[in-house]
Amino acid sequence: MKNHKVNIIVLCLLFLLVTSALAAGGGGRIKLGYTVLDEEGNRAVNQSTFNQYEGLGLSLENFKYGFRNGMRLSANLEKITLNNRNLNFGFDKPGLFGVRLYNNQYRRAYDFDGNAFTRRHQTGGSVWLIPHRYIRIYGGGFNIGKKGKMADLFDAVSPALPVDIDYKQMCYNAGININYRGRMLQADYRSAKFTNNLNTDRDQSRYKMSLLGIFPVPRYEWIVLSGGFHHFETKHHVNDFKISSNRVWGGGKVKLPQNFSFNYNFVFDRASSDSDIIATDNLSHAFYLSHLWPGLAELTAGYQNDINDDFEDAVKANSAYFYGWLKPHKDFEFRGECGFRSETVDDGARLVGDEDRNRFKLSGKYTHADYGSIALKFEGKNRQNDQIGSEADFNRFSSDAVIKLCKCGELSGGYSFSKGEYSNREQEFTFEDHQLYGDITSKEYYGITAGFGALYYRSKRDLDVESFTLRFNAAYRFMKDYSLDVTYNVHNFDDFLVTDQYYTANIVEINLIKAISF
Repeated sequence: MKNHKVNIIVLCLLFLLVTSALAAGGGGRIKLGYTVLDEEGNRAVNQSTFNQYEGLGLSLENFKYGFRNGMRLSANLEKITLNNRNLNFGFDKPGLFGVRLYNNQYRRAYDFDGNAFTRRHQTGGSVWLIPHRYIRIYGGGFNIGKKGKMADLFDAVSPALPVDIDYKQMCYNAGININYRGRMLQADYRSAKFTNNLNTDRDQSRYKMSLLGIFPVPRYEWIVLSGGFHHFETKHHVNDFKISSNRVWGGGKVKLPQNFSFNYNFVFDRASSDSDIIATDNLSHAFYLSHLWPGLAELTAGYQNDINDDFEDAVKANSAYFYGWLKPHKDFEFRGECGFRSETVDDGARLVGDEDRNRFKLSGKYTHADYGSIALKFEGKNRQNDQIGSEADFNRFSSDAVIKLCKCGELSGGYSFSKGEYSNREQEFTFEDHQLYGDITSKEYYGITAGFGALYYRSKRDLDVESFTLRFNAAYRFMKDYSLDVTYNVHNFDDFLVTDQYYTANIVEINLIKAISF
């Protein structure tokens, strides 16, 4: 089966090379290289190397053809000969049709030696056709497969042993979009079938149907109405048990004088199942008022009211939202947003009772065309529940910078600090995360370029883990279209609370690259 896939890929490459003579213009890169992987420690703890394979890799990158008749061919075929291949292929003619095919593979290890792992793949494609300039027809589908052994990573009592897993999911969709002078109507159908080869009791099918429309009011185009309908259904094959929901939404946007605008949206959703006599209703109303100072600032204020009612229990929520940006100078930009939400149980009861939530974000950025940019960001979240006596706080500060080193190259880096606290009547949990990264890339001198990158992560308090990644890169361009690229990566992970949670990897990638153009 693997050889069959590789043969198909090679035939595609030959087809690309043969048809290149018919192209009006195009190009790309062919990369042939070898990866050397040296690992030590627990294979399950470091995600950065889960999908690394040792061996010979062949890639076709950023490949594009433009034919004289307007048709275009594109391909990104990465590591065709290895098990972490990532393939994308497209063929289209702007304004008429398009086809896209793709396949990618991934693995995830779950034990110390890496013998227990799942291999995952996703293969699919999409197609679109424009039979008339106002009509677009589209469709597609994909297959997701997951096979191997998997362990529960969040077992608080004891480490879980890996268990066998083998399932696939088939999905497809089709739809039509009609767009005429700002008026749009879209119909969409989606279906999915889940098959578990080890436990047929979990087999199920899902269906989604939706309609969406956007219509400016005739002779009052400053009023734009929108709305739609959505039906969702899940059916379990073992007993024909069904869960379904029907959703209706609508609203409108009104452009007011003096750069004001007003938005209103509502959503009504009714969900039920075969075992419920009473359905659950969800109703939401949202109002937003915005004002724009062109090129200088914008401010938006909103209010939302939600009701969840299943006849016996009713939960209501009120939310407020504020957002704005300010650009006092072409080099400076500031943004901010905050939201508040209060949920109350008006009738009956629910497990968590009343709850309050709030969040906010602040950011500022300075950009200079010649020297680079620097950005500062701060965000926070809070969640309180008096009934169960719990409170969760999360705050993060981060900064990013890009410095242009005149004729030498470019330096980028950043720092992020996160702090989280959770408490209830019985216990508390706290963590602090530090993340520091940097990257420097030189400009080309006599065909030689070099780069260095580093990423450091530390989580302390109730967690105590540390990891870092170092990257060294050098490339030499020769004979105009060829280059030799060598990259050395070092990965390290340590959990100071668990003795066997450590990992170190040294990875060397050597690639010979040929640039091609037509």
